[in-house]
Amino acid sequence: MAKSNKDITLPMALAVKIELFKRGCFDFITTLNGVKHEKQESALKILTDHEHVELLYGGAAGGAKSWTGAAWLMFSCLSYPGTKWFCGRESLKRITQSTLITFNKVAAAYGIEREAIYKYNGQLNYIEFYNGSRIDMLDLRYIPSDSLYERYGSIEYTGGWIEEGGEVNFGAYDTLKTRIGRHMNDQYGLLRKILITCNPKKNWMYQVFYKPANKGELSPHMYYLPCLVQENPFIEKDYIEALSSTTDKVKKERLLKGNWDYDDSPNALCSYDAIMAIFGNILAIKTEVKYLTADIARFGSDFARIAVWDGYNIIDLKSFPISKTTEIQTYIKRCQYKYRIPNRNCIADEDGVGGGVVDNCDIVGFVNNSRALKDENYQNLQTQCGYKLAEHINDSDIGVDRDLVTNEDVEQIALELGQLQTWDADSDGKLKLKPKEEIKNDIGCSPDWRDMFLMRCWFDYNEYNIPENIERILGLSD
Repeated sequence: MAKSNKDITLPMALAVKIELFKRGCFDFITTLNGVKHEKQESALKILTDHEHVELLYGGAAGGAKSWTGAAWLMFSCLSYPGTKWFCGRESLKRITQSTLITFNKVAAAYGIEREAIYKYNGQLNYIEFYNGSRIDMLDLRYIPSDSLYERYGSIEYTGGWIEEGGEVNFGAYDTLKTRIGRHMNDQYGLLRKILITCNPKKNWMYQVFYKPANKGELSPHMYYLPCLVQENPFIEKDYIEALSSTTDKVKKERLLKGNWDYDDSPNALCSYDAIMAIFGNILAIKTEVKYLTADIARFGSDFARIAVWDGYNIIDLKSFPISKTTEIQTYIKRCQYKYRIPNRNCIADEDGVGGGVVDNCDIVGFVNNSRALKDENYQNLQTQCGYKLAEHINDSDIGVDRDLVTNEDVEQIALELGQLQTWDADSDGKLKLKPKEEIKNDIGCSPDWRDMFLMRCWFDYNEYNIPENIERILGLSD
């Protein structure tokens, strides 16, 4: 037996494991019967190195993410007396019903005796160890009155773990990463660390970690470590077979193949496949009637996007990252002359600076929050056109000439159109779209492309059908 610094006797086997952990030897966690979980080993090395601060680990089901997170926190607490860590999920109930059970399994597996070596305080929701270290269990649900998560803004932690990052609001991550590295890190020479474990989800993790990592642009202090179920040598065979046998394509792509581009939201109005089919769509409806839609940047904060349409197929496209409204107006007029588009077939959002463009170009103004047309049961005009756009996408009506967009454009357009999602119904039962603020929280930007697309649907309700013999009808010809 070995003695701790608080005169509590530890089993020798556990004392050896603690020393191995401190030395960066993780075989007792990652190896079983001579077989090593290589990705788990890599995760633990990153979590204990002196280079990386943030680790996103997972990107599929069955990679031993929760076990890894629980083992890291427990052995960090045992190795460094008096340190303070956190484990956060979207709700405290999910921690007590799932994550806490994993902690207890990890403890039992490595000989960490409950009550003697650690205790769980169910009233204040923390795990306390015999040596003064502790793990706070944090409720990371989004509360509108505390959108900046100021409830955790003054707490100091050594490091921490966000479990199931796909459920967690960006604000929680953004606040908690500023609270680590503030409790006994210098004393033990520990770099601040935050671990996020997840399945694929098109929220802030996609924008902050996954996309930059794929492009080789992730900041040096950050790391994305994907792990598929097939890379876990300890997983039950039936688990893989169950994932393989599912008929739910989205679930299979996300959880089995680790495909981040498939969204699992039950509120999605369009499937990922239907959205991707718009690029180079040979089935797109072309009528030879031209339209122009423009989403104008709001005081330089977003992109301005302008599209020329032949029916429902985009044949010209322009983005203005930073521009004066005069430049946008000039470009709109140029497109009108080039494609012979009358003012009545041009529309721009009238909110903010867009109102000046609408007035000066004498084109149709789109007011997002105005009443739905034809008394249809939608919260507002934007919602009505969003649902109509989703209908056209699902019917393969919409197209974008492929040579107009880069691969990066395709990725961003697909991301934004994937945010076409139904939202909570009003008390009067009116249909809603996912609010723009929620979209910004999830993808980190305003959905400029989405807005440019959905304005095309205004003409579905305001089409001018001018007969070919209009001059004779009006008595202007014989």
